[in-house]
Amino acid sequence: MIRLLHRKEINTHAWNERVRTGNFGQVFFMSWYLDACTAGDWFALVEGQYEAIMPVASRDKLGINYLYQPFFLRHMGVISGKETDETQRLRFLEAIPEHFTYQDFCLHEGHRVLPEGCSSEEKQYQKLSLNEPYSEIEQNYSDNLRRVLRKTRKSDFRIREQYKPEVLVDQFKMHQPELAKTFRQQDYHRLAELMRAASTHATTRSLSISHPDGSIHAGAFFIESCGRLLYLKGFSTSEGKKSGAMHHLFDSVIKEHAGTGLTLDFGGSTVKSVARFYHHFGSSDCLYLRLRANRLPRAIRWLKY
Repeated sequence: MIRLLHRKEINTHAWNERVRTGNFGQVFFMSWYLDACTAGDWFALVEGQYEAIMPVASRDKLGINYLYQPFFLRHMGVISGKETDETQRLRFLEAIPEHFTYQDFCLHEGHRVLPEGCSSEEKQYQKLSLNEPYSEIEQNYSDNLRRVLRKTRKSDFRIREQYKPEVLVDQFKMHQPELAKTFRQQDYHRLAELMRAASTHATTRSLSISHPDGSIHAGAFFIESCGRLLYLKGFSTSEGKKSGAMHHLFDSVIKEHAGTGLTLDFGGSTVKSVARFYHHFGSSDCLYLRLRANRLPRAIRWLKY
């Protein structure tokens, strides 16, 4: 039987154990990660004694409850302690209460079948296995990346553990102005809160890379959890984009973690230029679905959430 549990009703220990040991368990599904991205306003579908779980985030607008995908949280989906199939994953989606007449959220790559009446859009992220030694991983670097790294390795770049969450977020905000149209101030606050939570509950790296003249060229924040090294957010200054600083930073992180068995999760993008940057390191694409369902009354179906 699939139960609907609000955040305060969830057994946090049992939940996190299922995420750590279950199929498709990723850091996005850890309770502290969900709490940080939603300010604790999420609920879950739970089968049995946490044999299978699925988180969902909701909001209210004009008296209408709807499901959405929070910023900095790539996807939702079913996590199970045993092999699952599309039948089980579909049962969870069909168990979402009917009063959520509008739904727009993403599902991990295990979901390929959606309930009747839902539309879908394919999205992608990039990942790289760090099972092999660095020398073997490097063989799959693109020729262009090799050229850039030949130059950066002569530049005496310095990589340091430097940034507090608030400082890194300020730098991200400053050097990614195009995102100002998407993110509100509260979203930046939430990103900093997520970094603080990750620093408490997981292994994190908050890195800066500086030129020999002392100027910062790039920075990045990584979270190690559930067998993955997730690149959460970062920035590159105008000088850094010219110097190849972010190429050098990622190469250094790959070299440090090569042979650990981790998977480097680049966070992913459907933006061709960003995905191409990740592909230079030999990463592969992983497809996942964005689910949309609009069962609002016709009079208000045009509303966008």
